[in-house]
Amino acid sequence: MKMINRQQFRNHILALEGGDLVLKRQTFQSLRDRGEEEWADAPVKTAAALVDALRDQLHKDPKVPFYQKEAATILGNMGAHSAPAVPQLAELLREGVPDAVREAAATALGKIGKPAKAAAAHLARLLANSRPALSVRAIRALGNIGCADADVRSTLTKLWLLPEQIEGGKAQIAIALCQLGIGAQNLLEILTKVLVTSKEIPLREAAAEALAWCNKADPGVVPALLTAILSDKHEGVREAAQAGLDRMKLSPEEAVWVCAEQLGDSPYAEAALRKSGPKAVPALMKALGAKESEIRATASRTLGGIGEEAAAAAAALAEALSDATPEVRLAAAKALWDVTKTADLAVPALVDLLKAKGQTDSGGGDRRRMFLQTVMEALGRIGPPATGAVPALTAMTKDDNRHVRETAFDALKKIRAA
Repeated sequence: MKMINRQQFRNHILALEGGDLVLKRQTFQSLRDRGEEEWADAPVKTAAALVDALRDQLHKDPKVPFYQKEAATILGNMGAHSAPAVPQLAELLREGVPDAVREAAATALGKIGKPAKAAAAHLARLLANSRPALSVRAIRALGNIGCADADVRSTLTKLWLLPEQIEGGKAQIAIALCQLGIGAQNLLEILTKVLVTSKEIPLREAAAEALAWCNKADPGVVPALLTAILSDKHEGVREAAQAGLDRMKLSPEEAVWVCAEQLGDSPYAEAALRKSGPKAVPALMKALGAKESEIRATASRTLGGIGEEAAAAAAALAEALSDATPEVRLAAAKALWDVTKTADLAVPALVDLLKAKGQTDSGGGDRRRMFLQTVMEALGRIGPPATGAVPALTAMTKDDNRHVRETAFDALKKIRAA
């Protein structure tokens, strides 16, 4: 749709100032049909004249709220052009004004953005004492304006903690908190979990929008966004998550490296890296050298999850077979099989783990049992190529623990299957 020209602007202004109600309604409809992007390109002086005409409509008879609601909506669509109308829009937030008009005014102030800073206190008064629809609009407006004093920050934080907050309203509070850079209890943990696990599409979209305002170094933020981009079934959620990475100026490759750095901090980093496939291999290879054994084990496990597309990591995984930590050697051996489908290195490493004494006993009998069972299950999954493990597995069939014996017999059965 083409932007209205100067003559059309003049006609619209005359219609708003005139007494023909039918023409005035038609003018409101025509102006409402214009999108926010079109208004951004409007000539400044001409737009200013229209804003003045619309401001006059905000003072019309409150018994006929149509004019105020329509004028507020159009002023909001005009964005920063409407900064001169901020005082009048803020006045419409007061008690006694019809809720539909108050909602339109709050929305308009949010669309005007930073130039509506003077209205922040007026919007803050709506947070706790209004019906949910109006409160939500006020919350979004405060977030878009990007300015909040101590009272606003305190009110938003308290609202976040209220257990009776409806889910949709809480999502909007979360967006505002993130936009304003306000930390709140469990905020990031809840948002990342909602984005990755919620069954509700609107909540996942809201979580992605909120996380988009966070710092890329915040634990879990980038892993959750990347997971949504790669696996969410809803296009709107994927687009919202991608907008988050774009806001952080992260390419897919850069996001992968952030995820690798957060393997020890985020429960979603591993999934994001696995779903990234070959792009994640260089970052995971670096993670194999991490100081923390848990991260080294997770990196190995993730490479195994990528499978044969992680072939470039075979040498690094083979080197990890000599790691000082048994759990890392186990993860590396399993991954080496998944990546190469050759048993030459993986099976001897697994057999060595069965024969090792004392390395897995410190956590008690259950830890030893589970570790040995995991090793034997890995050998059973390899199947006939793991024939070199038969003597060690046969010895395990005489173990004192019944579960260990049963797992050994099961692994032998799978290896000997023709």
